[in-house]
Amino acid sequence: MKIVLIGHGETGVAFKKAVEMIFGKADDFIPLTFNPGEGLKDVNQKIEKAIKGTNAKDVLVITDLFSGTPYNSAAGLALKGKVKDVVAGMSLPMLLEVVTKMDNTSIEDLVKTILNDAPMYTHALSNEMKKQDEEDDF
Repeated sequence: MKIVLIGHGETGVAFKKAVEMIFGKADDFIPLTFNPGEGLKDVNQKIEKAIKGTNAKDVLVITDLFSGTPYNSAAGLALKGKVKDVVAGMSLPMLLEVVTKMDNTSIEDLVKTILNDAPMYTHALSNEMKKQDEEDDF
C-alpha cells in the first residue's frame, strides 16, 4: 500500500518528516507539494507521476482540506480508478495510526478506522479541564 500525502504548500512533506521522527522510515508515504500558481492539472500530474507503476487499488491519498485543490484532484483520480480512495483532514495523529496499521489491513478498513477514530484526534484544554472537574466531583 502507498499513501500519498498532499496539502497546501509543503504540508505533505512536513507530515512525513514528523511521522519519521516518531516511527523511523516511512517509505510507503509519498509526500507531494502544492504550490502557489499550481492547479488541478499540476496536482493530477504530480500524483500520477508519484504512483506510476503502482496498482491503483493499493493507493490512498490523504489531503489537508476537504474540497481543496489537492482533494479535488485526488477525488477526480479516484473516480477514474487511478487511486483507491481519498481522505481529507490530514493530521499527525491520523498518520501515526495509518503507519501502524497500513501493513495489516486493506485501504477500505484503514479508511473506516481513520473515520471512526477522528474524534479522538481533537482535544481542547477547556473541555479536558471540565472533564477533570467532573471526575473530581465524584
